[in-house]
Amino acid sequence: MSKTITTIIAFIIGIILTVFIGINTLPGFMIKEVASPYGFKETLAKVKAKAKSIGWKVPKKWNKDFRKNLQKTVKIDVGHVTVLKMCEPQAAADILIHDELKRLSVLMPCSVAVYDKADGKTYIAIMNMGMLGALFGDTVKGITNNLAPQMEEMINLSED
Repeated sequence: MSKTITTIIAFIIGIILTVFIGINTLPGFMIKEVASPYGFKETLAKVKAKAKSIGWKVPKKWNKDFRKNLQKTVKIDVGHVTVLKMCEPQAAADILIHDELKRLSVLMPCSVAVYDKADGKTYIAIMNMGMLGALFGDTVKGITNNLAPQMEEMINLSED
């Protein structure tokens, strides 16, 4: 009887630990953050240029300057934080052509965040396209498998 109770308790503890580890590590899997070797403005310019050079659309009107907007609306300076909204048109069409995938439009266009932190460095953050593809199945996985290396190229500024 005590062996059975011990097994049940160990099983429950295992489940609790698995949930705890998952909750604490999942955000790190969903969003990739890298430090830029450049300052804020130069990082923004380089990310935009790389995206355009590989065929992505980066309309100026889609840029979101959180610093400017929040200073205006709530009078708080959050530092440099800009989100670039960009699109790879063929990938968007390949997803949105399917009725069952239209709900993914809430994640479109793709976002690349560029921001400064208190350590004085500029950072870039993107969604983990591989993880996103795994969450939404074969069609999306195939598309995101093509997009992931492109997004990695956009944020890899160490080669410049």
